[in-house]
Amino acid sequence: MTDDSPSTAPSALSADARSADGGTNWIELMAAIFLGVAGMLTAYAAYNGALAGGDALKGYTASSRTTSDANGEYSDYSQTFSADQAVFLQYQILVEQGLDDTAAVVKSDIMSVELEAATDAWLALPQGEGPLNPLAADEYVIASLDNANALFAQAEQEFADAQQVDDQGDKFDLASVFLAVSLFFAGIAALFKVRRIRIAMLVASGLLIVPGLLAIGQGKGWI
Repeated sequence: MTDDSPSTAPSALSADARSADGGTNWIELMAAIFLGVAGMLTAYAAYNGALAGGDALKGYTASSRTTSDANGEYSDYSQTFSADQAVFLQYQILVEQGLDDTAAVVKSDIMSVELEAATDAWLALPQGEGPLNPLAADEYVIASLDNANALFAQAEQEFADAQQVDDQGDKFDLASVFLAVSLFFAGIAALFKVRRIRIAMLVASGLLIVPGLLAIGQGKGWI
C-alpha cells in the first residue's frame, strides 16, 4: 500500500509541469522574436536617422554658403550701380551745360560697358518716351545682379531640400522611440509570473512595432 500512493503523485505533477513549461516556452519564444525584430528595426532606424542628420547638416551648410555667395554678388551689383549712377549724373550735368565733347569723353572712357550700352539705347528713344534715365532701362543689365538672384534661388532650394531630409530624420527618431518601448515590453514579458500579464506585455510589444514600421516607411519616403 505504501508503494501505490507515491507512484501516482509524481506522474500528475510531471503532467502539470509539462503543461506549464509548454505555456512558458511559446511566450518566451514570442518574446525572443519580438526582441529580435524590434532590435534590428531599431538599429536600422538609428542608422538611417544618423545618415539623414548628416545629410541635413550638409544641406544647411551648402545653403548658408550659397547665401553668402549671393550676398557677395549683390554687394558687387550695389557698388556697380552706385558708381554708374554717379557717372551718369556727371554726364548729364555736362550735357545740360552744353559741354557735349566732355560728356562724350565721359561716356566713352568712364562709363561702364553696361551703362554705355544702356545710354546709347536710351538716347535713341524719342524725346519723352522711355524711362527717365538709362539706369532704369531694360538694356541696363548687370551680371552680378542676375548671379545674385540665381544664387538666392539656389540657396532657398538647398535649404528646402535640407529641411525635407531633416524631417525624414525626425521620422526615424520617432520610429526608434516606438521600437525602444517595444523592446522594453518584450524584455519584461518573461519576468512576470501571471500568464495574462505576460501575454499583455507581448501584445503591447507587437503592436508598438507597427507604428515603428510606419515611421520608418515615412522616413524612407515609402508612405
